[in-house]
Amino acid sequence: MKKIIIIAILSCWMIPTVLIHVQAEEYTNYQEIIFENDEAKLLKEYSSVDYSAYYDQMNKSRFMGWKLLIVTQNEPVEFVSETKLRIFNNGFSTIKHDVELTTKAETKYQISASGSISTSLKGDIKKFKGTLDADIKASVSYAETLTTSESYRFTIIVDPKTYVTIITRGLGEINNGVAKNYFFWIETKRGGWETFSVTTEYYEIVKEKIR
Repeated sequence: MKKIIIIAILSCWMIPTVLIHVQAEEYTNYQEIIFENDEAKLLKEYSSVDYSAYYDQMNKSRFMGWKLLIVTQNEPVEFVSETKLRIFNNGFSTIKHDVELTTKAETKYQISASGSISTSLKGDIKKFKGTLDADIKASVSYAETLTTSESYRFTIIVDPKTYVTIITRGLGEINNGVAKNYFFWIETKRGGWETFSVTTEYYEIVKEKIR
């Protein structure tokens, strides 16, 4: 995974350093996730009609274990995870902010589930319960990555009557679908599953006029 920082440095009068400690958001709480494929959707966007249609495609039972249906496989997405900072300049002089962003260790592979599919958390690692976790990982591509703490220092220029926003953008991949569990040919569980992997993440500085 790579990180990029976009910075601007100009001469102007100073304002004290702004220190921001960043804790990664769960991808289900991201401000925006956009698929390259317009027909793809997140698990949380599945409707009851979607679930019924997908379950109908799994009409053959099995003796024991999980049966998977992959609906979305390795679909590229762009995302805006969160707004880190917003600085307004209502004055008539240019101002300069020294900013330090500190990111904490975070898991870049995330999952979510619905229905009677359960997840468990061990340390910072979230997994699907039972053998479903291994079944999904054997069926789709994923990147399970932990990043260490990192700090970035840079300077932001805010012109008169403008404001600057620092946001976290990135690229990733989504896999999702539904699953059923059987015990002696009897269905015991059903629900949706989803994995999300971050492939690239960067801070973006956006400057706009105050309206």
